[in-house]
Amino acid sequence: MFDRMDMPNPTHLYDLLESHWENVADGFAAVWVEGLTVEETARRLGADLSSATALTLADIGLGFEGDKMPGDEDGIILVGPFDAWTLAAQIQWMDVTEEPTLSTLSRDGGRAIAIGWHGDGAHRVEYAIDGRLTFSAPLEEILIPLQEHAEGLRMPTDWDVPVDVGSPTEEMITTALVAIGRLVGRELDHEWLETPHVRYLIRRRP
Repeated sequence: MFDRMDMPNPTHLYDLLESHWENVADGFAAVWVEGLTVEETARRLGADLSSATALTLADIGLGFEGDKMPGDEDGIILVGPFDAWTLAAQIQWMDVTEEPTLSTLSRDGGRAIAIGWHGDGAHRVEYAIDGRLTFSAPLEEILIPLQEHAEGLRMPTDWDVPVDVGSPTEEMITTALVAIGRLVGRELDHEWLETPHVRYLIRRRP
């Protein structure tokens, strides 16, 4: 069912994400949270709940005017239901991957798993269970805590291939997304990416 050979290509989920957010290579973060509503997820992330606006990921940067404009230090997140979980994607800053945040999101018996990266690298995975961070490592090690969901998966081993041959970074991200999809019971898909969810700002107070 989850055999790697079922994948259309080794970067298909990265390609899907990029088709909805073209700046994904410059930096992106996401957290899957178990058992919380969209609003509660946003609240625990420290979002300004009054900033809620329904948008798709592709339109997440639109509609800011006047005092609603985010500052350079503000986080921008999109939060939506993901079956039994909630998914929060972040396009500015990396709040959703911070250790205290993961602990807050997973407290009271829940789980939260986050991945993120900057344009210059720093691909990371953070995994928390019941308020405690249980795994924090480079993204290429994500199959360690998700071992029971890793059948048929492997991380790229050759990081020096020419660009026209393939992208090990994009393959790594796709493999991570497949493993997370198995954990949460749903893979990132067109439906979630094309559906309007709720954009919030995480404002930095001066």
